[in-house]
Amino acid sequence: MEVVFNGEPLRSIGMNGLFHVFNCPMPQTDDDKKASLDRYFNAYDENVNSRNARTFKKGVGNERSHRTVSTSGIPLASMPIVSVPCNSVVDDALPDELAKKLKEPYAKTDENLTASLAAPESCPSAPVDKYVFMQKLSDIHSVFRYFMQENGSLIKEIEDQMKEINERHASAILERRTAADDDEMVLVEAAVKAEMAALNKQGNSNSAIAASAASSSIRQQTNQPVQRREVEQRAAAPQKRRARFENKRASAIEVDGYSLIIEGDSSTDESDSETPAYKETRDRLLECADKILSDASVVYSQLSRVKTIFKRCARDYPSACRSSYKSLTVPSIYSPYVRLELLRWDPLHQHVDFSDMNWHGLLFDYEIGNGFAPVCTDPNFVSELVEYVAIPILHHRIVRCWDILSTRETRNAVAATSLVASYVYSSSKALAKLSVALRARLVEAITAISIPTWDPQVSKAVPNAPQVAAYRFGTSVRLMRNICMWEDIMELPVLEKLALSDLLFGKVLPHVRSIASESNMHDAVTRTEMIVASLSGVWTGPNVTRTHSPLLQPLVDCTLTLGSILEKRLASGLDDTETTGLARRLKKILVELHEHGHAGEIVRAFNLKEAVQI
Repeated sequence: MEVVFNGEPLRSIGMNGLFHVFNCPMPQTDDDKKASLDRYFNAYDENVNSRNARTFKKGVGNERSHRTVSTSGIPLASMPIVSVPCNSVVDDALPDELAKKLKEPYAKTDENLTASLAAPESCPSAPVDKYVFMQKLSDIHSVFRYFMQENGSLIKEIEDQMKEINERHASAILERRTAADDDEMVLVEAAVKAEMAALNKQGNSNSAIAASAASSSIRQQTNQPVQRREVEQRAAAPQKRRARFENKRASAIEVDGYSLIIEGDSSTDESDSETPAYKETRDRLLECADKILSDASVVYSQLSRVKTIFKRCARDYPSACRSSYKSLTVPSIYSPYVRLELLRWDPLHQHVDFSDMNWHGLLFDYEIGNGFAPVCTDPNFVSELVEYVAIPILHHRIVRCWDILSTRETRNAVAATSLVASYVYSSSKALAKLSVALRARLVEAITAISIPTWDPQVSKAVPNAPQVAAYRFGTSVRLMRNICMWEDIMELPVLEKLALSDLLFGKVLPHVRSIASESNMHDAVTRTEMIVASLSGVWTGPNVTRTHSPLLQPLVDCTLTLGSILEKRLASGLDDTETTGLARRLKKILVELHEHGHAGEIVRAFNLKEAVQI
């Protein structure tokens, strides 16, 4: 075999020579390496000459033997000496098949040695490069341990402060809304009690006076200087809310002749999440987070450089890298950088995909075959980072910061939950805890909802009573619509229990039945339309099959009751044009509920000039 050193062919050597070359320690300088190769060649020549001499002696005779005749009795001196080449002896004395088997191991050895010469670690400079690189990686390992011990606590502190900022902001919004609603509800309920006592035939003057005195007492309790200022500030919010609501309602009436907007249904009372104070505090905290790695070396301050180093180690020296750094798992290496970047992730107020983030772009295409994953058993270790870093962030926001009545926050929470669920297995414990927390928050919100069922006459007699009842109803419809947003994440039986059994049948429909009268048909029909619209896409609408309609039978019965009231109104001959318009809207409601038979009855009863579209 010919050996090439620095581009020059040295000489051909045999198997023994190659054995010495690849099993003896190699010098590190070029001159020493060349001299060492010469010594190997000389040793090989001596070995070959010695072997030939021994072969020659065996062919001629043994110096220690004093035999003078052969085994056949012929004198040795008279026998001719025949020189036979070694190859001829093998070829003539052994069968061809046996000779081939003897040559196969040598051919295989030759191939292995040739492949070893081509391998990177077999190059003369490979041991030096490997030593330098592993020393460098060892330094990085030490720095990582220091980083996780020292800077890890700083990252944890900033994460806790970020949680506190979001909790304070969400709590302020909820407390302000709850206090304003409670103040308004307390005053209206006191007036309603007084009015009901006055209208009750069996009630006496004492009960009416007592109810009026109770209302006056409540006003006096809030007449303290500090409390009065707080109540006045909270009372200003509902007034502004009603002003915005009336403007939207008037605009809607100009467009289609009637309004489907109900106070409390739209997000008119949602505070802007990015208020100046909240945003300023959050930005300052993010600036502190950016300075954590500012004093680190360039090698450690960027995720891309760290990834390159470990990936090269795994590619060039996989066995050494895996055995030397078993204590380093993929999440432990990259999680500090991911945690710092996810501090900017605001899943309730922004819809941002992980693919738009720097850490995801660097790690998503990390091939496990060439990557560094000595302990990680999941080939897609990005899912581990999502499970152990991203899901806990979302879990905290949903449990402590999510405004369930906010349509925007709910939509973003649904998108964020779908995002993390697409990266982890369905059996993930973190995902299971998130699902339990989500359901608990929805149950809590439904329990807190309270919708008045006051008599229509009482509501009209008490100032602000219709507005308070409409706002409470609109809030419940908004909650029902937000619950339906989780249809692709929560199981349908769970969704039915929350949205239909607990909220719709338990609290919303009793309110609609309480206002259903000939004099209040417009509000009753409008609120029924809003209920059906909030369930669209899940239980109502053209894209839903008829099999869902039995679940909504109480809603269908309530709608048919409104139709019966309209028929009585039509028979009395009052407001014929308005009655026909309300009947047409009821027909559309029944079509949305897939009750086409009942819709046809409405068409025939009111002689509507339109067909029922199935």
